[in-house]
Amino acid sequence: MEREKKKIRNPLCNKMISIALFSLAVFFIFSMIYIIFATTIQVNLDTLSKEEVVNSEMLLIDVEKDILTNRIERLTTDLLYVADTYELYNEDPSTKYMQLEKQWILFSNRKGIYDQIRFIDVDGNEKIRINYNDAGAYAVKENNLQNKKDRYYFLESMALNKEEIYISELDLNVENCEIENPIKPTIRLSTPIYNSKGELEGIVVLNYLAEDMLNQMRKIASTSQGFIFLLNEDGYWLYNGENSAKEWGFMYENRMDENFQYIFDTEWEEIKENKDGFISSVFGVFCYTTMLTSDDLYIEELDQSIASSEGIWRIVSYIPSGSETGQLFSMNIGMIISHIVRENKLILIMLAIFAMAIAFLVTLNIFEKNKIKYYSEFDAMTGAYNRRAGFERLDRIYKEATKKSIKTSLCFIDINGLKEVNDGLGHDTGDELILSIVEVIKKNMRETDFIARFGGDEFLIIFYGMDEEESEKVWTRIHNEFDRINETEQRKYLISVSHGIEEFQFSASEYIDSIINEADEKMYTEKRRIKEELKVLR
Repeated sequence: MEREKKKIRNPLCNKMISIALFSLAVFFIFSMIYIIFATTIQVNLDTLSKEEVVNSEMLLIDVEKDILTNRIERLTTDLLYVADTYELYNEDPSTKYMQLEKQWILFSNRKGIYDQIRFIDVDGNEKIRINYNDAGAYAVKENNLQNKKDRYYFLESMALNKEEIYISELDLNVENCEIENPIKPTIRLSTPIYNSKGELEGIVVLNYLAEDMLNQMRKIASTSQGFIFLLNEDGYWLYNGENSAKEWGFMYENRMDENFQYIFDTEWEEIKENKDGFISSVFGVFCYTTMLTSDDLYIEELDQSIASSEGIWRIVSYIPSGSETGQLFSMNIGMIISHIVRENKLILIMLAIFAMAIAFLVTLNIFEKNKIKYYSEFDAMTGAYNRRAGFERLDRIYKEATKKSIKTSLCFIDINGLKEVNDGLGHDTGDELILSIVEVIKKNMRETDFIARFGGDEFLIIFYGMDEEESEKVWTRIHNEFDRINETEQRKYLISVSHGIEEFQFSASEYIDSIINEADEKMYTEKRRIKEELKVLR
């Protein structure tokens, strides 16, 4: 009964394994098709999204650039206006400074963006200084005026020709060698003043309160998908939309390392080399443009060039790689596929169920076909070839062996005493006897050999590539195994088999039937001998 259970279990196990493997294969194929399709779509969508992000950020920093450029152009026109007012009062030197103070106070109050308006003579002495605060503009008393001959903007401005304009760097205002607190981001614009004789009298200076301009930047920067930076020529932050504490590092000795180029050195080198563009790196995405170049420093309406400036500015949009938008640029194919798998678990589960259903139906169909084929070719009980399939394979082997002259032998066997076992111990025991014999034979066969059930208790064994002597040696091992079972397992019956081996001769008169008959004769000779021996023993 245990053997019958194994016979039932093995096909079921094989069937379940087949269904599982086929399910995996179908699931893998459908999943790969879906993932490839979804990945292709996602890559295309990501490409479009990245282009939209870059275009949006480039447009934003261009807007920032236009706003700053326009603001600087307006500052230069204000400077030229102030310079023109100075020349208006040259005709009456006695009242010139008094009249200018009144004029410039009105102008300062109207504008509200100039911390100071000054006239500095050729020796660096402030002759007029209009300060502006929350209470309004006022003229500084003469005894509080200072000498600025050592300041960089004075030295630069004094070297200019008539009507040339100097724009200083954007920095923090310094009074009495100390940075004002609260800080005042300041740009100084100046132009030289010449009298009617062409003699240099000094310079007019506007101290622009750049917080006005930076506030404009902040408003536009709030619409960015990242952070907007305004950098000076050395890479220091003039405006940092991510962390304002990093601004103005160059103004403090203990903060000289708070610099864009120290953090993003590779990106900074590329930004310096190009006027505008974008960079995608491990840190994120950088869209950038440059302003205050020679092309920018021209006032078309006035046909006026700005002759000198303390370096160019760079506006940068920075989208960190860790941000949601930044991850769009840092994702590779593997990450995209991982994302698709995570986001489409339900679809993949449905594909798995679908794959299992298909696999079950297909495997069942194949299994049934194989089952039909199996039972049409093999003996249901022993698993050996049945008579018809055995003859077909024997015919193929005979033709192949004849064509290639491969020595081959046929063994005809007959189970001794099977009828007595069936009659005395029952057919289950008889089946056990047959199965025991076939199992021993199969264990001692090679893959090139095969066994076929010729009749109820008769079998054929084909030893491919062996002559009669070699085949007899194999049979001896099989016979010895029968003897071992008889001696050790104490069964109610003895395993006894008669055999006859005939080698293929490949002669013209030889046929398969004749080979079988010769082997059959040898088998019966051995069977008669065994019977005689049994009679003597009795």
